[in-house]
Amino acid sequence: MFNLIKYRFIFLAASLLVIVPGVIALFIWGLNVGIDFSGGSSVDLLPNKSFQTTAQVKDILQPLNLKDVQVNFTQNPKIRADRAAWIRLTPQIDNTVLNTIKSNVQKQFPGEQLNFRQDNYGTGSSAFSMVSISGFSKVPDSAKLSQATTGLPKINDKAVTANKPVIGDNNQTQAISLLTSNKFQTNNGDIEKVQQAFYNKGIYVQLIDSSTVGGSVADQTKLYSIFAVAASSLAILLYLWFSFRKVSRPWRYGACAIIAMLHDVLVVVGIFSILGHFFNIQIDALFITALLTVVGFSVHDTIVVFDRIRENMIRRTTETFEQVVNASLVQTLARSLNTSLTVLFTLLALTLFGSNTSIHTFTLTLLIGIASGTYSSIFNASMLLVIWEHGELGFGIFGGKRKEQVALAGRRESRELARSRG
Repeated sequence: MFNLIKYRFIFLAASLLVIVPGVIALFIWGLNVGIDFSGGSSVDLLPNKSFQTTAQVKDILQPLNLKDVQVNFTQNPKIRADRAAWIRLTPQIDNTVLNTIKSNVQKQFPGEQLNFRQDNYGTGSSAFSMVSISGFSKVPDSAKLSQATTGLPKINDKAVTANKPVIGDNNQTQAISLLTSNKFQTNNGDIEKVQQAFYNKGIYVQLIDSSTVGGSVADQTKLYSIFAVAASSLAILLYLWFSFRKVSRPWRYGACAIIAMLHDVLVVVGIFSILGHFFNIQIDALFITALLTVVGFSVHDTIVVFDRIRENMIRRTTETFEQVVNASLVQTLARSLNTSLTVLFTLLALTLFGSNTSIHTFTLTLLIGIASGTYSSIFNASMLLVIWEHGELGFGIFGGKRKEQVALAGRRESRELARSRG
């Protein structure tokens, strides 16, 4: 049987090589947090043309001098661009004209539950109004739209309507998701300035959704995230303590599982500190969700190994504790790798080929965390348990025994467990 325990210090050293750079980066650069933690604004826009790269959108927004701009293309299942219309009118219209447009359009499209939005742009001779209409159950007829604008103020003697389809994968619409550290205020017309930047390039955009996260909400999110990780760690420790209560020093199992779990957290957080500094990858509330999932997956895998150790201590009463742990690792190794690899392959495919870029950070977090959790449950948690039992690396101050005492103590504990089960 291959002796994994023999190389326990090499396995732990490999973990340190991964953790240390990330921890240093964390202290120097911190995490590149999104608006969920720092405060800022999120705007979802529906354009009447498709974009090939996010750089094209950033070039349009450059005159606005927005801070920490992050642009993603998403597939919005709620709105179809070929079922939306834009009506541009000059000079700027008032509520009376808008109500006339609403009435005329509803007459041309009876039974439709339509949404209307008016935005005014520019001043003086360059002023114009843009009316966005969405909610059509099918592609609206251009002739009917033209009839709905008859007699209204026109630009160049012609009311302009735009209902060009912008269809992405799965017959869904490509939308622009914009994140920025700027806190947009509606009464200051901040969002209208964003729309105006697109209109200046001849592109119609419809506002789908917008939200602003203030500093107090962001601070509260940070605090709750810390509480969530701390509470889950405490609950895991207490659960393992209870589950292994018939084993001597059951709290050791819980403590080793928590240390292995913290290893995974540090690996993920450290790597994202580096990615945030060099590749501007931001973390949001989904990152915490992924991190808690990693915590659960890591401890789940560790419990499987620890439970096999407990079972083998009953069956292998003549072997030392180190031999029991090694046998348990070898027995669970294939199971742990098979379970983890199936998940990792799926996450890798989602990260590399997923069309929804908004979840890439989420899937990447899971990919890194579960890979780390698989390693730590096999090569860290059990190794720490043996090191603690042997009193190596200073763990003796917490009750560890000298090596010459461990063999006898392990056999005695195995026999006692066997009698209690017998």
